[in-house]
Amino acid sequence: MEIRHLMTFKTITETHSFSKTAKLLGYTQSTVSMQIRALEEDLGTKVVLYQDREVKITDIGQQLLPIIEKTLTDFATLKNWPQQHQNYGTLRIAAPESLSVSMIMPYIKMFTQHNPLVSIQLQNATCLHNEELLENKKVDVAFMMWPSQPSQDLKDFDLGLQDMVLVQSTKAQKYDDLLNDKTTTFIINEPECSYRNQFETTMWQRHQRKFKTMSLPSIAAIVTAVENGLGFSYLPRKMVQASLDSGTLVETPTDIENHIHAHLLVRKEALKTEMMTNFITCFRPLIG
Repeated sequence: MEIRHLMTFKTITETHSFSKTAKLLGYTQSTVSMQIRALEEDLGTKVVLYQDREVKITDIGQQLLPIIEKTLTDFATLKNWPQQHQNYGTLRIAAPESLSVSMIMPYIKMFTQHNPLVSIQLQNATCLHNEELLENKKVDVAFMMWPSQPSQDLKDFDLGLQDMVLVQSTKAQKYDDLLNDKTTTFIINEPECSYRNQFETTMWQRHQRKFKTMSLPSIAAIVTAVENGLGFSYLPRKMVQASLDSGTLVETPTDIENHIHAHLLVRKEALKTEMMTNFITCFRPLIG
């Protein structure tokens, strides 16, 4: 007796049709008939009859139905048990470079120390792309830097406001002079970046100002370009603190109202798994 035979019988009790059952389960009608015959041979009794162009459930079939339904429920519970109690396997994480470098690595290390059988796959992409990967089930965890709320289908853990800073080389201009300098260049990463969006939106709304822009693929490249006097940037403080401490970069106060928060996102159903519970627990000190 096979589980699929029980599932086929249960579906027939709902559809009263071999053809509809076949369509729902992705079988041919002959396969459905074969599975019912096999079930009846195992049980030693008829469970369905074909009368007056309709499939009818026998009295024995009706008596067996609650037992079959319980068996299917128990089987589903057993089948899903590894995912719900999983402390091994692979955890796929998507995060922007800024958070990978400045925030999340110590907590991922803590997780791996307590869950040594879990393999970590980490990829870097833009915040919006990370959210898309999570919604499409291509990753298990997504980190974002964003002021707005993510999709309602996801569970959002706010990791707090991220301190932002405008930085220049040692030949720094005052903020007002920078705003009026038509030759200076804003050095930053991709257009989808949340803090780039915050900076450019503020510049336009408050000062009707658009800067020449140089887009670079990494934070390290941006910092090096600014240190060499090619322009200025607006970055998370943690990304440039070492350069500020060493004096190769200079902070310039701004009138930008900062709304950039870091977020940890997971699919709501994943919260039932032991692996995800353990992962989120490691980030509890940051969660507001």
